[in-house]
Amino acid sequence: MKPGSAPTQADFHEAITARSDRWYSACLKITRNADLAADAVQDALLNAWNKRHQFERSARLDTWIHRIAINAALNLMRRSRPGVFEQLESDVEDKGVRPDRAWEEHELASDLAAALGRLTEIERVCFVLKHLEQWRAKEIAAELGLNEGRVKQAVFRAVKKLRISMRDMQREANE
Repeated sequence: MKPGSAPTQADFHEAITARSDRWYSACLKITRNADLAADAVQDALLNAWNKRHQFERSARLDTWIHRIAINAALNLMRRSRPGVFEQLESDVEDKGVRPDRAWEEHELASDLAAALGRLTEIERVCFVLKHLEQWRAKEIAAELGLNEGRVKQAVFRAVKKLRISMRDMQREANE
């Protein structure tokens, strides 16, 4: 990318090739629906392309689009409330993982998806944004229109429930 210019079609193509799986995975964790996640990524790409002149050179293009995709997923969730969402099957698989390690990671992802499915929507979204997407509580609160205390409380409850769920799943697997 040239300094001071908007990202080009080639810049977008490069970002999409490198990161679209990650954007989709993040949106899937939020929406728990493959179609909504795909829609969120598509909306994000269209929105990013239409606002490419607003892109700040101090950021990375793929990170900027990732943030737009997360916001698109949250917006789709808001419009879909109180909709019923499909169970999360698994995350997009990383192609560079050894087969034995891939199976362990798949099992962990399946267990985490099942445990996330037991959380309330607010707990799940706050947990995903805080611990998987690395947002600050203040950013989550602003995006969701909540106070920071409620976000922290939701994350705390989510972590507590996930610890119990994952421990129970581990216990069942060992029996």
